[in-house]
Amino acid sequence: MSHTQDLVNRHIEAFNNQDVDALLADFDPLADWVTGDYTVPKGQLREFFTSAMKALTPQLNLRRIIEGENAVAIEMTENWTHEGISKSAALIAVFDLVNDKITRAKIYREGSADA
Repeated sequence: MSHTQDLVNRHIEAFNNQDVDALLADFDPLADWVTGDYTVPKGQLREFFTSAMKALTPQLNLRRIIEGENAVAIEMTENWTHEGISKSAALIAVFDLVNDKITRAKIYREGSADA
């Protein structure tokens, strides 16, 4: 298994376990996170993930990893609950990597990035 695949697996495991500290360990402190039309302000990923995990209880299921030189695309299915309603969508995450850290994440969710 490649280093990039290890990073992706750690990311999904930390996300599904709602372990924000483990999740952030692979991010550059000033990483960009863009989902839909929303960009998380630099330095606020902890607050973003903590809030999302409490409100939506999301879970990711890996479908495949596509590795590039300094980037990785991850095809997943995301399941979450919003206002008591279970939802599911196909999801693509593209991570830019510098020195083994995620410096930018762009999330594409089937349908809408909104809950």
